[in-house]
Amino acid sequence: MLTYLTLGILCGRLTIKRSLNWARSNLKWLKRFMKLENGIASEPTISRMLNGIDQELFCYAFIEWIGEIISTKNTHLAIDGKALCGATEKAKDEAVPMILNVVETVRGLILAQKAIDSKTNEITAIPELLELLDITGSTVTIDAIGTQTDIMKQISEQGGHFVLMVKKNQPEAYAEIHEFMGRMETEAAKKRKGEQTDPIYEEYLEKYDDTNQSEKNRERYEYRTVMVCNDPSALTKSQKEWSEVKSIGLVKQVRVPIEKDEQGNDITPGKEEFLRYGSRRCPKPRESEEKGKEIQCTAMISDRLLMAEELMRIKRMHWVVENGLHHTLDDTFREDRSPARRSAAVNLSLIRKIAYNILRISMYETEMTDVISEMMDHFCDHEELREKYVFQGIVSRY
Repeated sequence: MLTYLTLGILCGRLTIKRSLNWARSNLKWLKRFMKLENGIASEPTISRMLNGIDQELFCYAFIEWIGEIISTKNTHLAIDGKALCGATEKAKDEAVPMILNVVETVRGLILAQKAIDSKTNEITAIPELLELLDITGSTVTIDAIGTQTDIMKQISEQGGHFVLMVKKNQPEAYAEIHEFMGRMETEAAKKRKGEQTDPIYEEYLEKYDDTNQSEKNRERYEYRTVMVCNDPSALTKSQKEWSEVKSIGLVKQVRVPIEKDEQGNDITPGKEEFLRYGSRRCPKPRESEEKGKEIQCTAMISDRLLMAEELMRIKRMHWVVENGLHHTLDDTFREDRSPARRSAAVNLSLIRKIAYNILRISMYETEMTDVISEMMDHFCDHEELREKYVFQGIVSRY
């Protein structure tokens, strides 16, 4: 049942009903690989199965399967939570189910998931999820919720490294990093001009690095400044709670919405003009940690000695996973619209991730397309793809 349910999703049938209809239409082909003496199960039978499967055991089986294909060592692992909005119970005050995902950022494969119990939160679930993985030599990135002393220690004890974000949920550290890196930016600018720098910061300047990047997409110009200092001694917490921290950094991002005149000419103001005066589309640039705001500043800490370019790359890779994976699961796999409840919702989410990984691996190996929805079409049209990646087994990437 799990096999033909996954096959249906691979072929773009994203609901249980549509997946089962696909299986019935392809019953003759399926019988080449499975007995299916009683045909294809009914929708209520599938629902009972999904509700009855032990979530943790299913996750262990998933981790073992993908672990035979790709290593969790010496890579970049991004941990991020996602709400299953469609699975929210109608009962009053019931929380939206949350799932933590671990993603290997190089190929974008999902390595593990863990449902967050309604009585707990991400802070208690992250250590339990890390215990399931061999993170030796890997760099683990987590949003600000994971910036906890115990989590840092656990990552270090398991032989991994961390790059974590510091936001306003830790106001003292957040303010210290912002103030210190702002002063370092000023002193570095003086040094480049040959001006006298503050003696207090001269030693820090020897371990300071920064970089600037800009790019244009369809909607806006993005300007990024990344600063990093490989001496965290100015940070109060590094002397007390965060003894593993070796680098502190700050990522500043300004997003300027593109503007055009009646002739289609680009009249978008530059970064400095936008910060000072705003624009017609955005009269007053907004500064916030929230996504979508025009000015964003993220403080960061790491147990690695990082240069600014590397910190930027790690930050962007985490951002791509956070936004790209969530968008794919919700838009392509329609996860947010799934009406499945609780245990069934968590187990169905893992089936989607099995399909997601198979699609990503096949895209990587065949180079047929770089769009997941188009790869679904290929699986629907080509029996040999389904046979190779579902019934023959996927070759290890070690």
